[in-house]
Amino acid sequence: MTDFLDTVEGPDLLYDAINSLICGDTVTAPRPFGKQVTLVTPQSLYEALAEHLGAQEHIAPLLTDNREYPIEQMICEIVAGGRCMHGKVYDLACTALDPAKSRQHPTALHDLAESLIRPRANEYGQARAEELATDLAADRADQRKADVA
Repeated sequence: MTDFLDTVEGPDLLYDAINSLICGDTVTAPRPFGKQVTLVTPQSLYEALAEHLGAQEHIAPLLTDNREYPIEQMICEIVAGGRCMHGKVYDLACTALDPAKSRQHPTALHDLAESLIRPRANEYGQARAEELATDLAADRADQRKADVA
């Protein structure tokens, strides 16, 4: 199977999923006959951000034994709101995160979100293909019924 991120739909999914995750939404994959499957939760992003910040010596003492991750949630909210909404606080949050490793991403938080989503993208692609196949089969069945009538 082709890597889903190499398809036409893949980059759009990745971009939308990264922004959704940073905004506190769960990234899910569709299912043809059931509820959606969770791929990545905001909690996963907060944990990854805590590890990222913990690797920085000047921040590490602030983040020990904290299961609710309020600092990480606050940073995600600030980054999600952007510079227009938060001004200097946004710049400070970006400084605390370190620069992004990818030129396509504005912050290191986007890098972290991508690292959580990218391994699950093929799962999404497979689920999406199943959903489309089910819809196509249903459309064909409806067409056959209409042709018979």
